[in-house]
Amino acid sequence: MVAWSVELSEFGIKYEPRGAIKAQALADFIIQMPTTEADHEAWIVFVDGSSSKKGSGAGIVLEGPGNFHLEMALKFEFKTSNNQAEYEALIAGLVLAKDMGAQNVICRSDSQLMVGHMKGEYQVRDPLLLRYYHKVLSIMENFITAEIIHIPREQNTKADSLSKLASQRRQPQHNSILQQTLHNPTVGVEECLIVTTEKDD
Repeated sequence: MVAWSVELSEFGIKYEPRGAIKAQALADFIIQMPTTEADHEAWIVFVDGSSSKKGSGAGIVLEGPGNFHLEMALKFEFKTSNNQAEYEALIAGLVLAKDMGAQNVICRSDSQLMVGHMKGEYQVRDPLLLRYYHKVLSIMENFITAEIIHIPREQNTKADSLSKLASQRRQPQHNSILQQTLHNPTVGVEECLIVTTEKDD
């Protein structure tokens, strides 16, 4: 150590403590810092809901950067209409994309009514579907960008097959497919407060 100090003494090197970095300089550095294309690449979510006398379910196909591909079959243990099943599928798909770290999502569904609701093309008249509508809007706020697109049924065959697979009474065994069961609706029935008044004798 002494030998190094002797050799370096001829260069006039001295130690100076580093000052504090100003907040503006740090902010400018973050803005100029390059980001990867994967941070901005949109995740694609294919969703489909199915309801029949045999049962109800949803199918979700999630595609992300780097050839990421995930399939999920969601079984409902409660009665649903077709439109309710479509909304349950959309909510499950958005939550799955959020859990995987997606910042930009494009949801694709063959439900013209649900997509029309979300785009403001159709008025939501059903009180239950209106609760689903607001639930979807609240989840979409977690993303930088979120878009819902209507596609023909033939372009949504994977999600459609998964929804029918999930709606079977007998649970199939597929190791490559994520399978879950939803015991209660995502949006519950609105609670009512019963008020009683006592009549005077």
